[in-house]
Amino acid sequence: MADGHFWNVRARNYDKLFWTKDAGYLHKILAVSEFSKKDLILDIGTGTGAMARSIRPHVRHVVGMDFSDSMLKQGKWEGISMVKWDITDSLFHNWLFDKIVGRMVFHHILDNLDRAFLRCFDLLKSEGKLIIAEGIPPSEDQDVIDWYTGMFKHKEARRTFTKSLLVHYFVKNGFRDVKVYKYKMKRFNINNWLVNSGLDKAKQKLILNMHFGASRKVKAAYNMKVEDGVCLVDTDNLIIVGKKE
Repeated sequence: MADGHFWNVRARNYDKLFWTKDAGYLHKILAVSEFSKKDLILDIGTGTGAMARSIRPHVRHVVGMDFSDSMLKQGKWEGISMVKWDITDSLFHNWLFDKIVGRMVFHHILDNLDRAFLRCFDLLKSEGKLIIAEGIPPSEDQDVIDWYTGMFKHKEARRTFTKSLLVHYFVKNGFRDVKVYKYKMKRFNINNWLVNSGLDKAKQKLILNMHFGASRKVKAAYNMKVEDGVCLVDTDNLIIVGKKE
């Protein structure tokens, strides 16, 4: 996972990122998760708590977990428990949570990804569910996947997931009845994403120019548009739900 300095810098403008508050994305996750007023929820990689705050009215209680002090200090935690911890380490008793949610966090787990899935499995009650939301390349064409992976290398160290790879990790680590849902985030603002990324201006410019100079295939996959110098794309996001039997 990225080091503390990365998150210290990123936390400063994290809540200015449009995608973190995208109502459609949050509502889709809520809709497929089937939360209950009896549920105890663990929100891993909670960041500043946008996901946890969305879940809170629908469940008994939410625990937000993140290993970044900087992120947690930026959050609002009224009615939510918050803990600084890493999901790959032991903390809670097993068989404790009804559901575990991880929105846009698993791609940051560079080592011990299986361990993270297994920790989630162990922490869930029988019939409990793991819900992971992740961005994926806008096409399964290998050229597009390669462009996507190369572009993100200039931003941060991260994994590139595909639908089949995410499902593989669920099944490999004991989850059953795995279901996949898709959410397309329309008109994702690349300029906003870069300005609030914590990257220096040279890297921001490099990544923006990669979008402007992308192949027709990549631009078509993204439904890319440029309006007054602002690059807008449609991003693909998956919500994967797996059950512990």
